[in-house]
Amino acid sequence: MRPLLHPWPFGEYSRGLARHTLMQERKREMANTLKELSASLRDAVKKAAAYTVGIQHEPYAVSGVLIGGDRVLTAAHLVEEKETVLLPDGSKVEATVGAVDPINDLALLRLQGSHKLPAPATSRVEVGDLVLSLKRDPFDGINASLAMVSASGASLKLGRTSVLERYFQVDAERLPGTTGGPVVDADGALAGILVFNRRMGAEVALPADLALARARLLEEKGSVRRPYIGVRSQEVDLPKAAKDALKSSQETGLLLVSVEKGSAAAAAGLEVGDILVTFAGTPVPDHEALVATLALKGAGARVDAVAARGGALRTVTVEIGGR
Repeated sequence: MRPLLHPWPFGEYSRGLARHTLMQERKREMANTLKELSASLRDAVKKAAAYTVGIQHEPYAVSGVLIGGDRVLTAAHLVEEKETVLLPDGSKVEATVGAVDPINDLALLRLQGSHKLPAPATSRVEVGDLVLSLKRDPFDGINASLAMVSASGASLKLGRTSVLERYFQVDAERLPGTTGGPVVDADGALAGILVFNRRMGAEVALPADLALARARLLEEKGSVRRPYIGVRSQEVDLPKAAKDALKSSQETGLLLVSVEKGSAAAAAGLEVGDILVTFAGTPVPDHEALVATLALKGAGARVDAVAARGGALRTVTVEIGGR
């Protein structure tokens, strides 16, 4: 006689059915969340596309940001004196470089003709925020890439001559042609402009408020001069008397081996043989530290410098020049 099969206990069946139902609900919730995120990002791209332009620059593709009127901001290191700009409506307009800020890698372009284009809304982003970088391509229009803000801060040194007052980094691979273009938040507001090249695997962006402030300065002054005081120097150990007078742990300074005639350094009374110890209240143990401080203060600033001469410290006031 065939044994009776024991039916699955009703309680186990009910719990299994409940788990299956819960999993299905979670899948639907996740699908809905992804759809909502996709729709939000799609709307952000559409809003940002209204102020993203392409610059037909050979051999590299470049993008830019409309900041109102006939003005376009982009990366200075990739543009020429005259460029062709591809506008959001598909038209092409000739533009000329009105002014350049080499420290922040910004160029202000002016569109030819009568243009009263709107300025974008701006926002600030923080580490962990999702952002989009955009470019406008002459063949397939707007391209977008999703990224996360991976770092932000102040006084970022890039190379030997550029120091950003503020910056943020994004962790995505840069699309070819996004240099000079916008980084936007989840609402499509302008959060920053991609400048320079990659830094330690990340992309560097200038925050929107800082970029627009520099644009206003470029309009007012026509250009931003690179700060210059007219010295050549080499790193040397500080004399014991100077170290004792400083009462700090600084071990080295900058021996001035050349002071240009008529320069800001000469006007301040600095001489060949002086050892520059601090500049604008900041220790300058090497040339890079001096360059960084000059970049942060900018041409035209009046600062105090401390130099060792004959073992004694003396303070002079330097009005930073530019060129």
